[in-house]
Amino acid sequence: MSKPIQDHKSIQTITRICLLLLTSFSLLSTPEIAIAEKDVEANAKVTFLQGDARLVGKGIQKITPLKTNDILMEGDEIETGDTARIEIRLPDESYIRFGEKTRFILDSSSLNRKQKIRDISVRMILGKVWAKASKLFSGRGRFAISTRTAVAGVRGTVYRMSVNEDSSAVVKVYYGEVLVSSKEQSERQEGPQKVEGPKPIAGPHPIPGPHAVSREEWTHIVSSMQQIVIKSDGTASKPFRFSPEADEDAWVQWNKKRDEKIDAAAE
Repeated sequence: MSKPIQDHKSIQTITRICLLLLTSFSLLSTPEIAIAEKDVEANAKVTFLQGDARLVGKGIQKITPLKTNDILMEGDEIETGDTARIEIRLPDESYIRFGEKTRFILDSSSLNRKQKIRDISVRMILGKVWAKASKLFSGRGRFAISTRTAVAGVRGTVYRMSVNEDSSAVVKVYYGEVLVSSKEQSERQEGPQKVEGPKPIAGPHPIPGPHAVSREEWTHIVSSMQQIVIKSDGTASKPFRFSPEADEDAWVQWNKKRDEKIDAAAE
């Protein structure tokens, strides 16, 4: 009888050792990961929807209609209907709205609350967008809306963009400033890294030397009540003022009312 008892005790001992090793490994490896994941938010929320909007694009087995309070993920591609309007709240308390017959991709919607850095990137394919960028994280990270030929980056401001079928676009700024660059110029500039948890510091890396600036490389600062026109070939006009009265259509009026409602709720 002594041998089975000894065998049973040996099995218990081995089991306890394995559990101890697994527990130790979990304690050593998971806290940092858990903290990093908790610090970073990447979900956006549909806060208003009129008409129809749907998830489309790669990875979608069937077209999925959206509804108010739906959560959007990074990489989602969305298309709106003929009379649609949709408002999306981002993790940094910014708001973006899209009009009818619009198609866009939510490339990035990350926020690291601990480091107070955001990485918001929307790729416009067609249609119109209104952006109310939060001032809470002004100057930290990225807030950009891009087209095939240009990138409009902001800090804390209100502006809108319209993209046509030929990829030409118009950017109008209502408050603050927007840095509008050609796609080529934007890609040459070193942008912020994707918002993630702590990472090892990278070693030395070569810095690109001087290069010839092509006619496609340009950057303009567009101030309040100014607009810039981007042609389908990627070239752009210099910023110039627009008339508030001539600009006051139903789309602008609706967005201003939504902005006022958000500002009133924040007070």
